[in-house]
Amino acid sequence: VVASEVTLHTARADYSQKNWHVAQAIDGDARKGWAVGGAGFFKDHWASFRTREPLAAPGGTTLTFTLDQNYGRGRTIGRLRLSALTGDADALDVPEKVRAAILKKKQTGKDRKLIADHFTEQQPQFADLKQQLADLGKKISAIAAPTTLVMTEMDKPRETRVMERGSYLDQGSAVAPSPPRVLHAWRPQWPKNRLGLARWLVDRDNPLVARVIVNRWWSQFFGQGIVVTEEDFGSQGESPTHPQLLDWLAVEFMESGWSMKRLHRRIVTSASYRQSSHIHSKAEFAKDPGNRFMARGARFRLSAEAIRDNALRISGLLTTKMGGPPVYPPQPGGLWRQTGRNEPKYIAARGEDRFRRGVYVIWRRAAPYPSFVNFDGPDRSACHPRRSRTNTPMQALTLMNDQAYVEMALGLGARVLRERPKASLEEQLTYAFRSTLARSPTRAEGQHLKDVFERERERFRSHPDVVNMMLGGIGGLTPDKKLDRSDLAAWLLVSQILLNLDETITRG
Repeated sequence: VVASEVTLHTARADYSQKNWHVAQAIDGDARKGWAVGGAGFFKDHWASFRTREPLAAPGGTTLTFTLDQNYGRGRTIGRLRLSALTGDADALDVPEKVRAAILKKKQTGKDRKLIADHFTEQQPQFADLKQQLADLGKKISAIAAPTTLVMTEMDKPRETRVMERGSYLDQGSAVAPSPPRVLHAWRPQWPKNRLGLARWLVDRDNPLVARVIVNRWWSQFFGQGIVVTEEDFGSQGESPTHPQLLDWLAVEFMESGWSMKRLHRRIVTSASYRQSSHIHSKAEFAKDPGNRFMARGARFRLSAEAIRDNALRISGLLTTKMGGPPVYPPQPGGLWRQTGRNEPKYIAARGEDRFRRGVYVIWRRAAPYPSFVNFDGPDRSACHPRRSRTNTPMQALTLMNDQAYVEMALGLGARVLRERPKASLEEQLTYAFRSTLARSPTRAEGQHLKDVFERERERFRSHPDVVNMMLGGIGGLTPDKKLDRSDLAAWLLVSQILLNLDETITRG
């Protein structure tokens, strides 16, 4: 008699404890196994295994089973019964509907799906996958989506009456929503609600909406609108410098299906936009000092948000993640401090949220983000379609000393050392200059930056304690330990010069 091992496969069971699937009973790993803990205790259970080939022999076959139970403390199997079966194992426990579908000569799509579903249910991995899917579903359901307050129409609008002399106690006749008669007419098919108002606003008989929109976009590209008073198109506003251009852009915008992308492309590919901002003569400047008639390309300082975004992009720190709640970039401490009530706390973000675009920065009217305010960002207590542009010493101090901009300067220095590690100093300076200003430095500019870098690097090499104090005080950005600390500290100062240039924060 020759004894031989029998290879088992396709393990099935009526129940398996989580992470202890019945397939682990025959995978050869003694650290694993089949268990029926939890809801399976004190109940009858079964497990089945298949052999690769039939075991029947002419003189009879003796089967010897070895069952390793490595977990005691009442977890051993009791009242064990072993059975050996022959025949088609797949034919066991086949529901009558499935059996009938299998025996059909012409199976429909519904029959094939029924058979496939039954076959899938019999696979040992299916239970685990089904459980994983259920767990993922619970996690997805637990995720709270961002919400916002919205206005909805009332089923029955409330009655509105004229208040005589403004007194709510002296109510006059009832009124219904309707536009002023001096403007274009309200169409009968429009509902008397916000949807109807939206359709009235974008109606072709009303060119005002399109004119206002294109004028504001023109202002974003050229620094000022065709109508300079962007907030006032009425009798108190200024007349357009190019009325025919404004009308043409408005009509083009409406006829293109109100496509913003198409209109933006029209503007930025125009000859007016592509002009140089260089002033060729004093006589040319005297004719149009404010560049109202676009004799040259527009030149103006970027908005507060764009200055920050531009610096983040130059430094290589910008995070392009879209959407989500507001973020808290670093700002001086104590700005949100209040007395007489629970003090709101400003906790600066860490990780990628620290370097997201300015549009996601938290706004608090009582204490707006300070670097935005220094660059004429409004506090949003009132609508400001047109921002003023001032030049103050606070702006240069912000770019030099604000923690956020110090981190960006460090990021730019680290980027140069990381992306141009084997380049010469002149090549590294040119790379940093081009990354910041999109042009190569002049000989004088390059020499000045080189002198600054070499002087500061020597100073830092002689005073490592100053380097540790400087780099250790930048809490939001940890320097790469592989970079030379004296070089990185010198690059920090050079980067601050580049980010503080008027040309860096100016368009044109």
